[in-house]
Amino acid sequence: MSTVSDIHDSIIAVISTELPTYARLPNPYAIDENTALILKKCYGLAIGAGVNTQRYVGCIATWERSFTINLITQVVNTENDAAGRASVELTIDDARQTLFKAFESKDTTLSATVVRATVTDDSGIQYIDGQNAKFLAIEMTLVVEYHESTT
Repeated sequence: MSTVSDIHDSIIAVISTELPTYARLPNPYAIDENTALILKKCYGLAIGAGVNTQRYVGCIATWERSFTINLITQVVNTENDAAGRASVELTIDDARQTLFKAFESKDTTLSATVVRATVTDDSGIQYIDGQNAKFLAIEMTLVVEYHESTT
């Protein structure tokens, strides 16, 4: 397995531990292409772009790669239920905060090759109007700096 695969699996382990009631999306790259049954309360992890930091130590290069974490929850309230909708918004934001704290914690080890992992931004709560249901989603960007062997 590659270093990126190891880091990916470690991120999935952190998310599934911190958010045990969330299901995993089969397609984290196109949220609206997943079935509505899965989207009731779920997460996805997409591997993003990487860049060589040009810092070498012997035969090891340091890379920085973005991972996008999607948190999605179904909106089952009516349009006029302001309190119910606010509750759904706060619940998904609580999940975002839980993951933020987990990745910012010094105790979180993603891989022996990881130098640092930082949540750099999030999208805020986005409304998704699906064909059969409505959803709220937040995308978080986790930037991971890691060592990659050049040999």
